[in-house]
Amino acid sequence: MGLIGKLLTPAAHAWYMLRYRSFWRLHNEMRRRCVRDGELHDEKLIFHAYSHYLDKRGSFIGPLAEFAGEPCFPHGPVGVFISNDAKIGRDAVIFQQVTIGSNNLADAKNPGAPTLGDRVYIGAGAKVIGGITVGDGCRIGAGAVVYADMPENSVAVCAPTRVIERDAPMDNRHFQKTDDGGRRYFEDGRWHVEK
Repeated sequence: MGLIGKLLTPAAHAWYMLRYRSFWRLHNEMRRRCVRDGELHDEKLIFHAYSHYLDKRGSFIGPLAEFAGEPCFPHGPVGVFISNDAKIGRDAVIFQQVTIGSNNLADAKNPGAPTLGDRVYIGAGAKVIGGITVGDGCRIGAGAVVYADMPENSVAVCAPTRVIERDAPMDNRHFQKTDDGGRRYFEDGRWHVEK
């Protein structure tokens, strides 16, 4: 984004918020204008206004993430991270500092992003990670880490932390999809294309 775009983004954010009256309406209009055939076209000013709103709150809600309906953010989307590949059902309640993220490690047991059913309640600071399914009506307690499927109407709560020692080193490189369908990983301070 050029200098003009950087200068206009805060003003555009204010204008769009006045026009659409809520973050979620701004989100939906940004998707309508910027997402075509499952791809993001981020050249529009509304996308930069949307990103500016989230940046100011330390948040990221992937523009490609799928929502069946408007979620409830009781304290606003403060510190919330939702992966681009996540799928979230109707009437989700998502508190502050929640992560609904992808797991793209090379040896991940459940690679991919979470799919959440309808009426899922996620407490503050909870983490839902990987290609798992959280059923309808589930409740995830504050600070809980969920990395396996949850059947509908179940509850996940924090437990005391356990440290599991391993004999062999683990591959903790971060992997991302590339535009051509391949993958890249971060190592030695830079990105490498997987061969």
